[in-house]
Amino acid sequence: MEVELLLDARAELGESPIWDRARSSLLWVDQLAGSVHRLGLDGASAPLATVGRRVGCAMPRAGAEGGLLLATDAGFAALDAAGGFEPLAGPQAPPARWFMNDGRCDALGRFWVGTVGLADDGRAARGEGSLQRLDPDGSVTLAWSGATLANGMDWSPDARTLYFVDSATGGIDAFPYDAPSGTLGRPRRAIEIGLEMAAGFADGMCVDADGAIWTAVWGVGEVRRYTPDGRLDRTLRLPVSQPTSCAFAGEQLDVLAITSAWHGLGPAARAAEPHAGGVFCWRPGVRGRESHVFG
Repeated sequence: MEVELLLDARAELGESPIWDRARSSLLWVDQLAGSVHRLGLDGASAPLATVGRRVGCAMPRAGAEGGLLLATDAGFAALDAAGGFEPLAGPQAPPARWFMNDGRCDALGRFWVGTVGLADDGRAARGEGSLQRLDPDGSVTLAWSGATLANGMDWSPDARTLYFVDSATGGIDAFPYDAPSGTLGRPRRAIEIGLEMAAGFADGMCVDADGAIWTAVWGVGEVRRYTPDGRLDRTLRLPVSQPTSCAFAGEQLDVLAITSAWHGLGPAARAAEPHAGGVFCWRPGVRGRESHVFG
């Protein structure tokens, strides 16, 4: 199966797809528009809410009747099924200017989110980002600091490793992970992308059932699969240059859903990429893993 356009969403910065099995739909956000969406694999789309601020990602909540947890530029927040927005808690020890970016829930229902600190020129401030953890009891923990452009994350199938993308570093790091306590060990470089940020960089990611790492590579129009030992296994070429993230979807978790963006593209580039900002899908012949919900 070749890559297909699932939804011509025209999102400025489509991000953070996650499969919500309870509602058989893909959650994703248009980050700069502050909008949250559901999408069926038949292409049926249902905008859920526009919250009036930047939204990095949305996660399902256990037993919340359709409610979600959000990571925003004001901290963690809850979104109820009717679209009601409720701020919860900010990150620990944030810099003066920041926003929350990509995130994911671990097997114990804790919500992990990367933050990005901002310099005066609006770019990511070196070393001012972090990994923050929201526990079901509402407490927030600063789990790791020193990131620059915190992006995608996911766990190995045995939950002993957290893979994390800091896009500014040119690769993907692996943290030893203690699941009961939710603490991280010293990171090691797991995958070297080897691209300068001006040419392209790793963005969002997910881990499949075989433990291989899939990452969107912004700027070069690719999604790549790497084996756990860091070897490039396959490359999917896309009809857009700025894929942002990917996640396995569908009842069999055998469809790779891919978000993208037109942010930063000039008129000529947008004309050359009419489906930039769309959501794409592809059947790679391997399966993903269940995504976890908050709580």
